[in-house]
Amino acid sequence: MVKKKRGLGLLKVLLILGMLISLFLIYEHFSATASKYCTFGNNFDCGIVNKGPYANIDGLSYMVTIDYGLPIPLLDIADQHVILDILTSNAFLGFLTLLFVFGLVIALGKKKGFLWVKKEKVLSWIRGVLLFGVIYGLYLIFVMHSLLKTYCIVCLGLDIVLWISCIIVWRMKA
Repeated sequence: MVKKKRGLGLLKVLLILGMLISLFLIYEHFSATASKYCTFGNNFDCGIVNKGPYANIDGLSYMVTIDYGLPIPLLDIADQHVILDILTSNAFLGFLTLLFVFGLVIALGKKKGFLWVKKEKVLSWIRGVLLFGVIYGLYLIFVMHSLLKTYCIVCLGLDIVLWISCIIVWRMKA
């Protein structure tokens, strides 16, 4: 078991790190060219991952329609308007998710509710949101491995932050 006070402190540090990584990924997604330091041959290229069709939430639609040929209409909302592109980018949604979890962690430490989450449900929400983040991260790792055939080191770093955070919060006493 992880002591609650120590676990909350560690979670705050990890969530801030995750938010900083997400901000960098937002920058990478919208920059004209990919950073050179994030490219290591054909196997590690953040530009391909961050600027590809899977970098937005509608990438799931792209995968089932284009890659797997299922007769499902292609959703391509990200390319309709720059605001939609921002709002649907995985990096931006990840940042908002981590910010929300950070607020929940602070509320848990103060034994208060947060937004619509009642104080007795805060830990459950943290666990659920982080678990969803880990599962979505596994989907993105599948995309990198199976479809893009290249990896984003920064994205993998964010996944590690999520996994460690998830382990900490699941080992924390209620």
